[in-house]
Amino acid sequence: MKHDKVIRDLAAAQKMVMARRQLNEAGVDRQAIGRRIRSGALEEITSRVLRIGGAPDSTEQRLMVALLHVGPETFLSHSTAAAWWGIAGFRIDPIHVALERVYRVDAGSGYRVHHSTVIPEWCRKVHRGISVVTPGMAIYQIAGTMSEERTARALDNAWSLGLLNGATIDALLRRLGRPGRDGTTLMRKLRRQRPKNWVPPASNLESRFDEIMVPTGMTFRRQVNVGDEEWSGRVDFLADDLPLIVEILSERYHTSLTDRTLDEARRTRHTSMGFHVVEVWDHEIFYTPWLVVERIRAARAQLLASPRVDRSENERST
Repeated sequence: MKHDKVIRDLAAAQKMVMARRQLNEAGVDRQAIGRRIRSGALEEITSRVLRIGGAPDSTEQRLMVALLHVGPETFLSHSTAAAWWGIAGFRIDPIHVALERVYRVDAGSGYRVHHSTVIPEWCRKVHRGISVVTPGMAIYQIAGTMSEERTARALDNAWSLGLLNGATIDALLRRLGRPGRDGTTLMRKLRRQRPKNWVPPASNLESRFDEIMVPTGMTFRRQVNVGDEEWSGRVDFLADDLPLIVEILSERYHTSLTDRTLDEARRTRHTSMGFHVVEVWDHEIFYTPWLVVERIRAARAQLLASPRVDRSENERST
């Protein structure tokens, strides 16, 4: 009866699974485990992990099995951790886990085991009942194994979801950013590209606009409140060096008569405040980006040629 209680308690806390070592440590010997396997009360999932007989399978359970199989103080990591936190573009499989050990663990087939020199305590979390590295740590790990573009997208998505911010990245770089560490160079670069006043893209459209602008050298702030004594609204993009606003319109939300009337009033209000407004459509962002660039360059040229342009207009934005 004592053994059965140990098994029930472990199962309840661990998605209906448990490691053999946990049972052994709690006083359940090999013979007692064997009897329960033969009776069907327990079933072997891996050579190291058992499940309550008849318990249903689930994603959470598969992840718990991986952690228990590899060993104590193991955490979901890399792309698996990113997927578990809900960061777009990543999948659970193949399951990646990390542990802070200098010696190798034979994890068996199906798991990608990473041996980290250090996983700081503040980077170890339990999310939805599963041990996992923090979103920031996961992206740092991804930076050492994936492309710059994919890492940047993951960072922006996690930032927009509120899973991390600049302070998070700074803390990781202080703790982990030694020369030669995988991902450090890329993480430093991505951080430099996202200064103190940087706002993460709220949509794929904003992210795509950023990609288009980077090669041109024109820089914009995203989702900026504009106005002086009276708040005028939040604009999609505001140039860093000129009173130039870029608004992205979608066919879904800006084609009705009411939408067009509101857009016209908004455009008139911003123009009266001294801003030049360029409007581009969502399909142009993806299919004819060169037209977007040409339109913005023409607007900049017009502003620079105007004797009335006041570059301090941007100081009225927040």
